[in-house]
Amino acid sequence: MSTTELKLSFPTEKLEALRFFMDKKELAIEQELQNYLDKTYEKAVPAQVREYVESRMEQAPASQETQAAPAARERPAPQNRRQSEQAPAEPQTAAHQPDAPAEDSLQETQGMSMSM
Repeated sequence: MSTTELKLSFPTEKLEALRFFMDKKELAIEQELQNYLDKTYEKAVPAQVREYVESRMEQAPASQETQAAPAARERPAPQNRRQSEQAPAEPQTAAHQPDAPAEDSLQETQGMSMSM
């Protein structure tokens, strides 16, 4: 679930007094505000809409996990192919030729280990 940070202004003197008395009761301002927002949400948003929103919130983490894993595996492979396709197109000097097979085998090995 993604979250959004709310930022609001409140007089400093009032905030200090509020903190002082909430500390005496061992309460946190942030938690009290969160509780208030939750209650306001339940009061203002119709039950059917809340159900819909909550079902979407439950589906989002599951779909993000399943989509993130294959995407992470698939992305490096095309990049390595492009690099290997571009490598022969570049002019090679006699000094580079002994290194070229080592680079190609390194790229192939990396591609295989990433796809497993």
